[in-house]
Amino acid sequence: MKPQSILVLLVLAVLALHCKENEAASFPWTCASLSGVCRQGVCLPSELYFGSLGCGKGFLCCVSHFG
Repeated sequence: MKPQSILVLLVLAVLALHCKENEAASFPWTCASLSGVCRQGVCLPSELYFGSLGCGKGFLCCVSHFG
């Protein structure tokens, strides 16, 4: 993986963690805009967790790839 890709993933992970800690925060992204799916419980092993990002209560935004 290119260093730029790793940096982008780290920044998104930090934002996702911040969103989880402060659910009142408003971000311009949604799970659908990241081509993700809302899952209840846990993400698949091949997916990255991005907090709730517009999913309902108890659901997680799981993104398998960026496109």
